[in-house]
This record gives sequence, structure tokens and C-alpha cells, in this order.
Amino acid sequence: MKIITDTSSHFTVEEAKAANVILIPLQIALNNNNYRDYLDIDSEAFIASINNGTAYSSQPAVGEVMDAYELTAGEETLHITMAKGLSSAYDSACDIKNSTAADHVTVFNSQTLAGPQRYLVQLAVKMAENAQSVKETIARMQVCMQECQSFLIPIDFSFLKRGGRMTPMTATIGGFLKIKPILTQTENGERLEKFTIGRTWSGAISSVVEELVAKGIDSRHKIYVSHAMNMEVAKSAVEAIGKRILNADIELLKLSPAMITQGGPGCVAIQYILKDKEA
Repeated sequence: MKIITDTSSHFTVEEAKAANVILIPLQIALNNNNYRDYLDIDSEAFIASINNGTAYSSQPAVGEVMDAYELTAGEETLHITMAKGLSSAYDSACDIKNSTAADHVTVFNSQTLAGPQRYLVQLAVKMAENAQSVKETIARMQVCMQECQSFLIPIDFSFLKRGGRMTPMTATIGGFLKIKPILTQTENGERLEKFTIGRTWSGAISSVVEELVAKGIDSRHKIYVSHAMNMEVAKSAVEAIGKRILNADIELLKLSPAMITQGGPGCVAIQYILKDKEA
């Protein structure tokens, strides 16, 4: 089984190569220039440049997806995409699969992004190493996805509003930039909606941690704290989670440039997913 994913999984080029994963970059438009996520620009350079202009992210280039499907021709292949709705990557991949008769490819909507998507790809890699099928892999991933959620604390709502990733009601709170609105994925994972509002970073983080505790999130789950060059707040989130959840399995990630276009520089995300029992 071959694995394909996009850079919203936060696999670096080096990690993907080591895991035998075909990594397709999301695209970024910045100051009239186009970049491939991770390949042409890193998070630090992206944030340094974004202060002088606006940025947009988009699905992987059609040609790169086609090349990946051609490269894996004749082998059972699983393409794990970023959440449908938050990106057009899934719909585009399905169209490419159908138009090129790439019957060897199964396109899978992860219904998530960043940390949990990374976990699903890592699980798929383990399954591939153990000669498991695409069908078996999807069944295991779907169990993990039953307990999966994301919380985003943005600083600049203009990024989210431009991308159309918020529900209309949520967009109305975008002007309250002196407080810390917290967004979460809708039930189908395709949009972002308001979870609650905090007056400070610590208050916002506390609200998310209380929700994790209320949901019974524990050592059975993988927890991700991701940030857009806001390490101080990210570390405080890790510390707050660790104080409330015994033996919490937490991974700290730096958001990719394409993901930063969604929440803006300085944003912080807290996510969780149920770990596979056999992995």
C-alpha cells in the first residue's frame, strides 16, 4: 500500500521521504507570488513576509496530484486529504481520480487537519509496513476519528473570513479582536464555528482544557498543540493540559505556512484524536 497526503498533515519533506509517503504541497499566494507549502517557504519566512501583504492558501496543484497517481499506478494507494470543506483538496482529488481512471487510488477525507491528520497518516504508514490493506487501514482510522476535535484561537479573523471557513454567525464575532474567540469544527468537520470566548490567552486555553476534561480526554488520546510562531502561549497550553490530564500524550507542532493562512500569525490550535489500540 502506498500513502499520499498533503502538507496539512504537517509531515515535513524529510519525514515523508523517511516514511515512504508521497507528500503533495498545498499552495500559497503571497504578495503576487506563488509558493508550495514547506517546499518553497517555511513558517518563519512566511510570517516575515505576510506583514507586508495578504496571503491565501489553496489545494495542491492538479498536476502534482496527477503525477502522484501516475507514480503509484499498479499499487493499492491511499490518499489522505485535509478535511473536506476546510479545503477543496478532497473534492479535487476525487475529480482527478475519476477523470484519470486512477482506480488504484482511494481518496480519504480525514475530516481534520494538522495534528490529527498527521496521526492518521502515521497510522496508515504503520499499516502499510505491516502489509495491511487500504480497507483495513480506513477501518482503523475511522475508529480514531470517532473522538477527534480541533480548537483554534486566532488573532486576526481576516484570514478566516477571506477563506470562507467560518459559519456566517461566527464571522460576526470577528471584530472583537481585544478578546480571544475560540473556534471549533462543526460536526461534519467542514466549517469552523464559535465554541466560546476568553478575555485572555490563559482564559481561552483554560476553556479548551475544561472541555477536554469534560469530554473524558485522557492518555488514550493524542493531543496536539500547534502554533504560528507563538511558542510562549503554546508552551503554556501544554503545561495547562498536563496539569489537568494525567499522563497526557501531547505533541507540540509549528504550523505550516498554509495552515497559518487560516488562523493568522500568532494563532494557537489545540486538537485531539483517539489513539489506535493496536498501533
